[in-house]
Amino acid sequence: MPPSRPHAVFLDTSIQVARKIRETPMRQRISAWIRGYALNVSSGVVLQEFKNRVLRDAAYVLTKLRQTGSYAATLDFITNVLPRAQQRKMRICLPMLHRLLPGATDAELTERARLYFRTLLVYGEAEFAREIDSLLNSVDCYWAKTPIREKRPYTSYDFGSKYCDKTNGLCRIGEALKAKEAGCRALLAFLDALPGNRFTPELQRARDALRRIIAADFLGVQAENLCSTAGDLLIALESDGIPEMYTMNYRESQAFCDFFNQSVAVRPNDPSAEEVRYDAATKPWPMP
Repeated sequence: MPPSRPHAVFLDTSIQVARKIRETPMRQRISAWIRGYALNVSSGVVLQEFKNRVLRDAAYVLTKLRQTGSYAATLDFITNVLPRAQQRKMRICLPMLHRLLPGATDAELTERARLYFRTLLVYGEAEFAREIDSLLNSVDCYWAKTPIREKRPYTSYDFGSKYCDKTNGLCRIGEALKAKEAGCRALLAFLDALPGNRFTPELQRARDALRRIIAADFLGVQAENLCSTAGDLLIALESDGIPEMYTMNYRESQAFCDFFNQSVAVRPNDPSAEEVRYDAATKPWPMP
């Protein structure tokens, strides 16, 4: 670990997901790293992505448990039958199911899984907020502020929508970005000038969305559905002012953190590996 770190760190979606679903050694490594900062913060768009990537999949597992009546059959389905196009769902569901495995019969595991996933759905958002010191919401994501509603225990949950254009005009991302117009224009210029070896498809989507939004004078932004199509961009904007980003996703963070003059700490996928920290003063940073 470095001898000193900034006062505050921003936890992105990859870290918040790993804190909830990964194996014990990984969660312990993340917790130990976060303790090196006086303040840890996240944001509304990170919460919305957490809801869409983890809690929606928890509801999916609950549905499968109800349909199969068996933990083992549910695990087999998600491992062997889930279509290749849903590999992200598999990567979320399997670690959560595996956490329940040690020392129980299928009937015990089935009931344990039902209780675990319902608890995650009912209390997951509150736990997300409780485990950080501050939740930023400078892009004013409407769905991030709309809690999951349990309509029928173990069976039916209302998540709202994933999409800004389904808020009946209540999404305020357009106004929030208009207030950041100078920063958005400067970020677009930065992305336009980014060398090809540092550019990724996600960064291209962010750049193209910014270009359309600025050209339209920040009107009609809801139609872009940015939370779904350019979440990394919104999270970067919400993290502005926090001196360090903690992430498992270096490829996009290296660009956004460069622009916002943030350091970046990268959590490797291997729990036994140490974090790699890139200080803001040492740019340009290497690409993997």
